[in-house]
Parts: sequence; structure tokens; C-alpha cells
Amino acid sequence: MNIKKRLLPAAIIVIVTFGCILLSRPTRVLFFAALGVMSAFELHGVLGKAELPVSRPLLTAYFVGQGLLCFFDAPVLWMVLLLALAAFAAFFEVILAPRLGARQAVGTVFALLWPGGFYAIILHAAASERWLPVLLLGILGTWACDSMALIGGKLCGKHKLAPLVSPNKTWEGAVIGGVCSALAGLLIGLILRPYYPLPLLVCLTTALAASTFGQVGDLAASLLKRLAGVKDYGHLMPEHGGIMDKMDSMLFAIPAAYLCLYVFGLFGLG
Repeated sequence: MNIKKRLLPAAIIVIVTFGCILLSRPTRVLFFAALGVMSAFELHGVLGKAELPVSRPLLTAYFVGQGLLCFFDAPVLWMVLLLALAAFAAFFEVILAPRLGARQAVGTVFALLWPGGFYAIILHAAASERWLPVLLLGILGTWACDSMALIGGKLCGKHKLAPLVSPNKTWEGAVIGGVCSALAGLLIGLILRPYYPLPLLVCLTTALAASTFGQVGDLAASLLKRLAGVKDYGHLMPEHGGIMDKMDSMLFAIPAAYLCLYVFGLFGLG
């Protein structure tokens, strides 16, 4: 692994991500919708190798549609209806063109649910009033967890977390990453206080939950890559793989953070 080759793309990823997120509501929505479209193209190749091809035009239309609904602040019900309509279209497409086969319908519906459904939640979170704490706790909490889990695993990792899926991950690294994500949540809570006051316990819990779900998302993405027999989802970024390689954790982490703050909000804490 070439550290120097990883640092520059990593810096660009951080700058572009937070530049788009912090600039405005439209840029946040467009940013995540664009990630969804690029993920659809990557999944087309990976699921195709797993003999579950997907319909790129349908997935692209779905992500664009979800982005437009969030951009114009449409009710959540419309987003659910769009998902149902896209799933119907996946099977109807096979009826119109039998040569596509049932496998494409199954592959497309799978991609509509993961990552499509998760991206829809992220889009809704990015357009909501809670966007700042949700995205900061979800993203930074997960980045802290991933980085420290890697370091902790190399230093003191002895027990494999999921050897058949990701042999390099260890229980020790996962625990160290979780602790660091909780600490990151506390720090984010202190930084957010002038703008979005939240109890520190809420920030700690949300960051920990987001990073835990993020680790599960990382394993889920690794499992799919193993089934397809590929190392990376794409080659957009040198030494970093494709969009799905960078979003695998976030697809679980950001919705988890959104749900946590929603639940805390029901009790007057979020």
C-alpha cells in the first residue's frame, strides 16, 4: 500500500465531500444523488459478474427521481412510492424484453433496495432540518472508527471479526474503533453547541451507533465483492477503489445516525 498515493485522493475526497455538504442544501442533495448514480454504474459491473445484472437506465432514473423529490421537499410517502414504482418497472422491463431474463429483474430490485433505499434515506437526511448533526456524526464518527480500527487491529488484533468475508478485520480493532467513534461524537457535540445544541450523551450514542452500523455495511459490501470475485467496485480513485468502496460504511452509518436523532427527538433530546 503506497501511503503517499492514498493521501492526495483522500484529501480530495474530504474537501469535495464537505465542500458540497456545507455549501448549500441543493449541493448536498445533488452530491448524494450523483454518488447514487455512479454507484449504480459500479453495481452494474459487479452484480453482472455475480450473474445478477442490473438495469443502469432504471437505477439512474430512480436516483435522479429521489434527488428531485428531496430537492423539492416532497413527502416521504412519495419516495416510498417511487421505490415501489421502480421495482415494478424492473419486472415490467423483463416482460417487454424477455431476452433480459429474470436475473436482471432480481438484480435491479436488489440494487434498488441496497444501495438505492439507503441512498434515499441519506438524501432525505441531507434535505432535513437535522442535516448538520446527522451528517457530521454519521460521517466523522465512521471515519474515526474505520481509521482507528485499522490501526488498533494492526497493533493488537488477535481475534478475527469475520475471517471469511474480511480477513484483516479483528474484534480488537472493532472495539478500539467504536471507542474512538464515541470520543469523536463527544468532540462533534462540543463543536456543534453554538449552532445545534445537543446533549453530549446523544452525540456519543449516535456516533457509536452510526460507526457500528457502518462496520456492518463495510462487511456487507465486502461479502458482495467476494461473491462477484472482484477486489474493488470501481477504479475512479487511485488506491481507493470506486464510489461504493468509499460509501459502503456510510450507506448504513448515515441512516443509523438519522434514525438515532429522530428517536432522541421524540423524547425532546434531538
